[in-house]
Amino acid sequence: MTRSFARASLAALAVAASVALGSAAGWAASLPPSLKPAVVIEGDVIRLGDLWDNLGDKAETPLANAPQPGKRVTLETRWLAAVAQSYGIDWRPANAFERSVVERSGQTVDSRAIETEIKEALRLEGAPINASVEVTNRASLVLTVPSGITPTIGVRDVIYDQRMNRFSAVVEVPAGSPTASRVKVMGNVFASARIPVLARPMGRGDTITEADIQWVDVREEVIRRDVVTGIRQLIGQEPRYQLRAGAPIRTVEVQKPVVVAKNSAVTMIVRNKFMTLTAQGRAVEDGSTGDVIRVTNIQSKQTVDAKVEGAGQVSVIPGGMRALAN
Repeated sequence: MTRSFARASLAALAVAASVALGSAAGWAASLPPSLKPAVVIEGDVIRLGDLWDNLGDKAETPLANAPQPGKRVTLETRWLAAVAQSYGIDWRPANAFERSVVERSGQTVDSRAIETEIKEALRLEGAPINASVEVTNRASLVLTVPSGITPTIGVRDVIYDQRMNRFSAVVEVPAGSPTASRVKVMGNVFASARIPVLARPMGRGDTITEADIQWVDVREEVIRRDVVTGIRQLIGQEPRYQLRAGAPIRTVEVQKPVVVAKNSAVTMIVRNKFMTLTAQGRAVEDGSTGDVIRVTNIQSKQTVDAKVEGAGQVSVIPGGMRALAN
């Protein structure tokens, strides 16, 4: 008896749920159409159901072309009212400011990836392997395509003028698709070289490590005789002043880390096989380990040349012993 009662209860609940769902569907269908003030679509067509709720079978009716991927269009009150009347939609604007903004979703293609594909296409046309590319109409590299597709990049119709070092090409995404987004790009081709630069801004007191360095391609004409081209010229050095990230670094802009600062107190030392003398001095200039700087003996007021041995310590070079003793 208990099992029969349970089965009956479940059956009753199922019937009640079915009735409730049917009532809800009927209630929703009886609601008047309501305008959507904003909507994001993925397809290339705007449908009536994108603009109004509660349209029933009319919801799938195509209405107009969708905006380009990543773009939006504002549909004004008068136009919406005309569409509603034309398609027999029971809707009237409540005021003169009702409108609907339709945006089409999209994804932006990485401009760096586009430039890489352009370089490869130009290389096949005879451009130098280490060539860098300068796109003159860079706005064309801002390419937005529909969401949900794989944004493969194709470069076609390449024209490369080796004498003038100029080029033009058509970029399409996705590559080879009949519905691809296409833009024409133009620009110049330059011989380039790879140099180390700072990956982040650094200033005096910062010691440059390998983690602070990245490699970039620059025009060969930018690389003057005093520009750093090797990583060993940077590791262990410090900037003489604030340096920005990504810019070529000149050899005069970096130095060994300063361990004796100008006007700081130092211990002056003279050593020979017979004795070691020390005195207190003051550095006349900055110095790094191994540098020869001028140091003034605090007692005698005489200035001598001394080699920086470490933080706060210098060794007086031969000829400066008298100044130290005095």
